Amino acid sequence: MKKNGFTLLELLLTLSIFAAIMGLLMNVFFQFKDQSNRFGSTLDLRQEARILELLLRQDLQSAVYLKSWDKKSSEYDFDGRQSGIVGIDEQNGDIDSDQIHLHVNRPARFFRGLPLEKDPEIHEVSYYIEEVEDNHFQFKRREQFYIDADIKDGDGSISHALSENVVAFDLKYYRQNSAEPIEEWGTEEIQREFKEAKGIPAGVSVTLKLQDSSGENFETQFQLNLQPAMGANIKWK
Repeated sequence: MKKNGFTLLELLLTLSIFAAIMGLLMNVFFQFKDQSNRFGSTLDLRQEARILELLLRQDLQSAVYLKSWDKKSSEYDFDGRQSGIVGIDEQNGDIDSDQIHLHVNRPARFFRGLPLEKDPEIHEVSYYIEEVEDNHFQFKRREQFYIDADIKDGDGSISHALSENVVAFDLKYYRQNSAEPIEEWGTEEIQREFKEAKGIPAGVSVTLKLQDSSGENFETQFQLNLQPAMGANIKWK
């Protein structure tokens, strides 16, 4: 009896078609997986950015200027105590790496072991990016329970690393009756140029850029009016 079967050519052709189909399916699968991973990374960065934004908003909106504390021996003597907000413009290469130091009127976040009635209600708070290893950075929040002569530092400070994904931190400050922002606030240089650039600015713009280990990026930007009674004629973004 004569038996019908596949010829070698037919078998090779079938295997080639099967391999091509499997290749297309695998390509679609890996593309879908890559998109899924990127989407998950973006969601994680977005959630992290929202938490950082919440902390920054709460502290900035609680900033207070202690006029009696901010004492200098003369108009151009900047060796005295500072209060309110002190913003320092810094760059790490082409990347914004600003610092902000402020007095806040809100319960302490890092000193939870002490009774609530012993909270002095006014604390020093700082936000900055710090290089902890070569090309490895952390976004930190410093808090000092009792304020001292230096709003930017103190022996009793506690610093917490909030994020290892923040690669840029940029702040801009708005003065009364001016739509143009300035890069610093409360520093010697900026006060020499703008005498009113001390205490609490009319508004502040904050930009955070995050990047995870896979290279996925996310940027958030928000603005706060820190002096709601600054007037209807004040216009800024």
